[in-house]
Amino acid sequence: MIPRLRNCLVALLCCSSVSTLSQAAGTNVQTAEFQVIGSLLESACYLDTSSSHQTLDLGNLSTARLAQMGDQGRPVTLQLKLQGCVRSEGGRRDDRLGTLLWSASEPVATLTFSAVSDPDTPELIKVEGASGVGLRVQDVQGRNLHLGQTAPVWFVTPGDSQLTYYIRPERTAAPLRPGAFRASLNVNLSYD
Repeated sequence: MIPRLRNCLVALLCCSSVSTLSQAAGTNVQTAEFQVIGSLLESACYLDTSSSHQTLDLGNLSTARLAQMGDQGRPVTLQLKLQGCVRSEGGRRDDRLGTLLWSASEPVATLTFSAVSDPDTPELIKVEGASGVGLRVQDVQGRNLHLGQTAPVWFVTPGDSQLTYYIRPERTAAPLRPGAFRASLNVNLSYD
């Protein structure tokens, strides 16, 4: 018998709750019962696919606005959309505050931003194609986030939720050289 056909016949027999066997002397009816088990689990959230690949356009930056080291340009918004967040308790120790943050009804989301850092200002993201400028990541309160370190925790609202961050151009110590630039930023998102 062809293996594929044999597997199909076995699958049909296993899925049937009643099978009939024919014999020369008469019909013999046999029954089988199958127990189906499983688990329904709550998952904290999942990242909306429209959030997983984004292009953030800083537009045209003027070298006049970035004349001195530390000068900053206009930020652009980075939004991460979460879907299907369920009501669950969660908490995490915030090492920056030295306290345990806890909620009886909201899961906790933590993010870590990673990128190639600027050699002159390591807390900034390095850009390719221009010099003297890097990109700073900030949270919604305007706090500077450090690459490779866990950002302050978020309590995620059940249902659909959105996490907002900002990317801001900033002048570095390197000589200012204009040009079209690009950079890459990765976000690691975890839930408790």
